[in-house]
Amino acid sequence: MPQTDRQTATAARQAAVLDATLQLVSEKGVTAVTMSDICGRSGASVGSVYHHFKDREGVLYALYRNCFADCFDQLRSAVLSKMTAQEGITALVHAYLDWVAANPSQATFIYEASQGTLLRSYAEEIAAFKGAFYTDIFAWMLPFVEAGELLRLPPWAYDAIMMGPAHEFARRWLGGMQELSMAEAKTIIAAAVWRAVRLD
Repeated sequence: MPQTDRQTATAARQAAVLDATLQLVSEKGVTAVTMSDICGRSGASVGSVYHHFKDREGVLYALYRNCFADCFDQLRSAVLSKMTAQEGITALVHAYLDWVAANPSQATFIYEASQGTLLRSYAEEIAAFKGAFYTDIFAWMLPFVEAGELLRLPPWAYDAIMMGPAHEFARRWLGGMQELSMAEAKTIIAAAVWRAVRLD
């Protein structure tokens, strides 16, 4: 169903607030950004921001979810079309690091916002949308597990093994160690992950 003019205007206002918040987080760090900063940068009134997002944590959660949605869409597109286990595992690593390289502000925000209790009020919602993504990835993997091509592991182990090395490299790269080669990292990490999950 097409959006009404009012819905389009609302979406535009919300997007402006989130764009402004990402800019501020990139400049000041997530813990230093205030509602006053967000309103000032976005041009939205305090009442409008509270109406659409409830509070500062709500703004940060909406931005967090949007960043992950963009990332997960790219990963799903890269992995779910692959016909072999090795192609899919390689695509997962490559697509994630490609997303980080193309979206450093969003990636940095995700890592910062994941620390501590910043988004604790939204823990259930975060677990739900991350769980939906991993459900899709694990469903793609299952035929290869059943065929004896991939190790049968609990979900948390797949996550740690397949994404952990890419996360560690991404944090270092985003932290300023950009003399590290992203292209080299993609090749090395993807090969290591494949060796770790394949069933010889």
